[in-house]
Amino acid sequence: MSPIVEIRLVAARELRRSIRSVKGIVLGVLTLIGSVLSILICTWLEGRQREKLGAVSTDAFVELKRQAIEKSTGDASLASHLAAVPTSLLLFLKITIWFGPLLIALLGFDTVAGELQHRSVRFWTVRSRRSSFFAGKFFGLWALVSCITLALNVIAGVVVVAKGYVGGVALVTWGLRFWATSLPITAAWAAIALFISGMFRTPILGLLSTFGTFFVLWLFGLGGFISRVGDMLESGEAKAMSWYEYLYPNAYDEMLLSSDPRSVVTALGILLGFAALMIVSGSALFMRRDI
Repeated sequence: MSPIVEIRLVAARELRRSIRSVKGIVLGVLTLIGSVLSILICTWLEGRQREKLGAVSTDAFVELKRQAIEKSTGDASLASHLAAVPTSLLLFLKITIWFGPLLIALLGFDTVAGELQHRSVRFWTVRSRRSSFFAGKFFGLWALVSCITLALNVIAGVVVVAKGYVGGVALVTWGLRFWATSLPITAAWAAIALFISGMFRTPILGLLSTFGTFFVLWLFGLGGFISRVGDMLESGEAKAMSWYEYLYPNAYDEMLLSSDPRSVVTALGILLGFAALMIVSGSALFMRRDI
């Protein structure tokens, strides 16, 4: 078989196994409950915002949002681009991206480590290349998380439309854009999780190492965010991201949402390039280990 066919078979098997497993079902239910609560909170916050500014016209309301976004990001084109988007959808995107690494860590910590522990990896490595097996595992995990994210965005969109905050055309346009924004970010996180999982034969060690690595990357993002907020409070202007923030995949959401194609392409290149580096490195290590 060709490597592409091998990757497709492994990815399909991984997707089916995750959906049917008890862990996948439990995490799916918990994620669904959490997402419903999150979107209800987001729509409540937008409702409060609209009530507070009820006397303001729609154009004035959009202008106030534009000014607020520009002040927090320092990007005038991005602020103009996002000002017309319902606040609830934008907040929900932030929540989805923020909780994405947690979901990926719980779904992916035993992706390779569990196969190594139970020796089931031997069944596949005599029928496919090790590199194809590793890449298939990645695409299976990425596809699973992408499907979950799509379902959550659909639920959020239904609630926002029911509230009357957005029309059908705008929902489809921005809903697809927000979902597409999450894809390269989850790809980077999934690649990191898979790389770590392939280094261990015991799943619990993979879980602890994945959480530890994700926490360190989160600290990079948090440190940069606190620094930029402090500078903004002092000078009134948003500061550009520090170099270490580029190590945190979630930091690229604003670049991916930018109206500047160069910014979008740059973010895509960095995230997908980083994911590819993790997969290639993980495959190389996996091909050398004793199974």
